[in-house]
Amino acid sequence: MELTAAVITIRRLTLAVILVPLEFTYPEPGARLIAEAQRVFPTLPIMLVSPRDGGFSRTYAHFDTTNLVDDIDTDQIAWRRYSGDISDSPLPF
Repeated sequence: MELTAAVITIRRLTLAVILVPLEFTYPEPGARLIAEAQRVFPTLPIMLVSPRDGGFSRTYAHFDTTNLVDDIDTDQIAWRRYSGDISDSPLPF
């Protein structure tokens, strides 16, 4: 699994944001993708974000994103490609 993601800090909260198509910001596919992304970001809260369209971006997370959404601009994030392959390296905790 390949992810386009970034680790960002908003209001002293560090989280992983994953760029996804709009259809992945709904509960069924979103929850499944977050579960898979936890292999890559096991210690961070994860938020799925769709690209801005008409000035708006949809999000999905297992926590309330209301106070964070206004601080996220998908055009300004330095996105990276992450591999979801589990390596033999020890986990960071």
